[in-house]
Amino acid sequence: QIFRRNLIDLNCERHLTLFEKHNVIPKRCFGCFKVQVEPKSIFDLMKLVLVFDKLVLPNNNIRKCMVEIRPKIPGFYKGLIYCSSPEEAYQIADQLNLIIEKTIGTGLQSSVKRGCSEYPTSFPEFKRVNKSGTKLMQYNEDWVSVEEDFDTIHPQYASKTVRSSLSGLTLSDVLIMRNWIDYARGIGDLSAQSLDAFAGFSTNLYLTAQSRLKTFPGL
Repeated sequence: QIFRRNLIDLNCERHLTLFEKHNVIPKRCFGCFKVQVEPKSIFDLMKLVLVFDKLVLPNNNIRKCMVEIRPKIPGFYKGLIYCSSPEEAYQIADQLNLIIEKTIGTGLQSSVKRGCSEYPTSFPEFKRVNKSGTKLMQYNEDWVSVEEDFDTIHPQYASKTVRSSLSGLTLSDVLIMRNWIDYARGIGDLSAQSLDAFAGFSTNLYLTAQSRLKTFPGL
């Protein structure tokens, strides 16, 4: 994953661990909305990294580009921008669609989703979202004590101080992209062939990508 961070600690590891252990959605996640883009090739994913790097937003929203490896979650290439309301998410989606049309030009359109993709496996109604934010699934107050007990037992998941990202590609970004090329080979993305000279070889990621084709249709 290639992140562009601000000073907010989303603490996603804590939230997902709580969900996995107790099957409750953390309260903070009810205010998490995402603008999602699903590029159709490794080239477009790399272009989206550059778009996200230069994207100017009033709240400097956290954003990331990634290859999907979660076994139960569909999709292959993804870009995500984290938002705090559906109104903000739809506004950013409109702005992003115009930029994508000019810079990538492949007919990509962003969509708005709520929280993490794992949550609707237990709570299908959680994923429903609309521009006005009305009739959304609400937090179950019975879960407050579950969260409090979890935080007492697991202090290692307390929020941490984070630094905002600088603009421009880093060595870490380049190394992650090299791994993406092996993932692209694994899912049969033909555009990866022209990037062979830049690839390393991540056997695990290649095999993970290959195995996804048994569960999800290819690009």
